Amino acid sequence: MQSLLTRYTAYFNKKYDRVGSLFQGRYKAVMVKDDRQLLVLSRYIHRNPLEINANLVESFSSYADYLGLRKTTWLKPGIVLDFFNKKVAPEFNDTSSYKKFVEGEASGLWEVPDDLKLD
Repeated sequence: MQSLLTRYTAYFNKKYDRVGSLFQGRYKAVMVKDDRQLLVLSRYIHRNPLEINANLVESFSSYADYLGLRKTTWLKPGIVLDFFNKKVAPEFNDTSSYKKFVEGEASGLWEVPDDLKLD
C-alpha cells in the first residue's frame, strides 16, 4: 500500500501542481468479519467526504455510484446495496434507503465501534 499511495500522491501532486502530503496518517486495514461490520464501514467511508465538504463526494468518493448517479465499471456497489434490497437490515426497504442510512444519524447498532474506526 505504501508504494501505491506514494505513486498516487506523486501523480496527483504533478497533475494539480501541488506539493506535500495527500493522505493524513497511516493506511489501516480492517478484516471485515460480518455483514453488520461491512455496512458500518461502508457508511463510515462514505460519510468521511460529507463531513469535510459535500462537494468532495463527486470527485473523491464512490458514494455517487452507490446512489446510482454515476457508473464506474470496476466498482461493485451491489455487494452493499443488496442488503437493502433483501431487507437484511430491517430498518431499510430499498436501495434508496442507503442514502438515508449514510446521511442519517447513527445510533445503537449503526454506530462505528472504536476498534473499527480508521482514524
